[in-house]
Amino acid sequence: MRYVEKRNSFVQLAQRIRRLIRPANVQIKVATPNMRIIRDVHVPMRDGSYLSANLYLPTGPGPFPVLLCLHPARKDKLCKNGYVHIQFRFARQPGQISISDETSFEAPDPDFWVPNGYAFLNIDKRGFGISPPGDKPQMYWGDGEIQDIYDAIEWAGVQDWSNGNVGMLGVSYLAMNQYRTAALHPPHLKAICPWEGVSDLYREFFFYGGTPEEGFVKFLFGRLRTFGYGPDIESVRAAHTLRDDYWKSLAVPYEKITVPILNCVNFGTHMLHARGSARIHERTSSEHKWLYTHRTGEWTAFYSPDANALMLKFFDYFLKGIDNGMLQYPKVRLEVREFAHQVTEVRDEDQWPLGNTSWTPFYLDTRRHRLTADPVAGPSVASFDLAKGSTAFSYVFDRDTEIVGPMQLTVHVELERCDDAYLFAGLQKFHHGKEVSFEGTYGFENDIVSKGALRVALRSVNKDLSLSYWPEYDFDTPKPVGPGEIVPLVFQLEAAATFYRRGDELRLTIQGRNFISGRIIDQPFRFPHNKTGTCKIHTQLERGPNQLLLPIIDKRSG
Repeated sequence: MRYVEKRNSFVQLAQRIRRLIRPANVQIKVATPNMRIIRDVHVPMRDGSYLSANLYLPTGPGPFPVLLCLHPARKDKLCKNGYVHIQFRFARQPGQISISDETSFEAPDPDFWVPNGYAFLNIDKRGFGISPPGDKPQMYWGDGEIQDIYDAIEWAGVQDWSNGNVGMLGVSYLAMNQYRTAALHPPHLKAICPWEGVSDLYREFFFYGGTPEEGFVKFLFGRLRTFGYGPDIESVRAAHTLRDDYWKSLAVPYEKITVPILNCVNFGTHMLHARGSARIHERTSSEHKWLYTHRTGEWTAFYSPDANALMLKFFDYFLKGIDNGMLQYPKVRLEVREFAHQVTEVRDEDQWPLGNTSWTPFYLDTRRHRLTADPVAGPSVASFDLAKGSTAFSYVFDRDTEIVGPMQLTVHVELERCDDAYLFAGLQKFHHGKEVSFEGTYGFENDIVSKGALRVALRSVNKDLSLSYWPEYDFDTPKPVGPGEIVPLVFQLEAAATFYRRGDELRLTIQGRNFISGRIIDQPFRFPHNKTGTCKIHTQLERGPNQLLLPIIDKRSG
């Protein structure tokens, strides 16, 4: 079977070209004159330097709670005089985005927060924009950056316009540096809202599943180096190809986060934001935490009235002390989809993963290429060419079924003509024989239900860190596969919330290259693929079953 590769259609490519000229779904408004803007405020740092920030204040009497963010995308790069953030041109977003001309990329819109009684501090990262550099470039999300944010929070907390309560808010990069800052417990930091981040740079970003990401990393950090004084990420990555002490020092110490948190998981950002965001919700020690889930555009959701209303309620309670019922608000906002643009249901839940989840194994029948409810007797083998092939297993639902949460795949493999390989596993949905596409990362609209990747030589699972439904890997010691050796692989497949009608097909595909085309017109994400070799999936009960563990929701109990 030839490998599955998802691309844009000619119509979609034409739409992309039009968006480069004019991003029609982005509305830029002139910000209200009823706020005070103080540009290039110097925020002092502990080493005697400073960071440059733009301060937005309500015109009425203070003091005010403070929201802040720090990033390298330049606080003064605003959508003015016909300029629109280049990402809005390249990355398609479903639905309308409406922001003011004081909104820097992926940052809160001052025109929403200031009229609602908040001071907003938008800060240039050290060495970026007009913040002066240090002696050497700071690592992105590194100790120096986190220390600078700590100092900015404590400075903002004691200004005469501040009520002493500070929160953090922002998307992607601006979410990721909230995690480690919160773990340091700045006294004036009272709440955070990280909208789609990464909590472990090795596991979730630079080497997803031990597999190096070779497109978006180069694109992002190459662009950031044009904004300021940043490190050479390719040199860093070349020096640290395994999850060593360097990467461990940048990972989030989840248990140290205790601040109230409103977090977001986008089921479309698989192999980028989705898992890191879920890890934060599952593993932090915060007594008060909420989760907002969706599968639409990253920025579409962040700037939407629905999300902004919840953020405002959250910060009003923890930064203003307004008794608005936030503590009684449902812990999870769940969005379930049947098709890319059709939401089946938005409902409230009390926990993640859902409390009424039935973790159900489906077994891989390598003879008939099906998924079955009962274990399959062996021995039998399913083989595919790692360079150009794939193998697939299907299941047709006999009743309406909702699958919500992360998934786990266990297979036993043998490699021929190679001792290591990159393997990709994914789930597709078919309705009346036609594949159903879903929203994906960076505006890609032809994505599959869920996917994951694993480098075979880095397959070792850390049982102490793993959850029953989600494996965690050490990624620190390669173990090549010997001739004739059969090894177990446990894949993590990203969380999704998908509704299947009776008669719909779920198809599991395993192959030696990513499911999304690496062509630059589609999106910047690229993963290496195998040039040679054969992968054999063995069914032998004495080794344990090959199974796909699915989170099926029991509607009778929830």
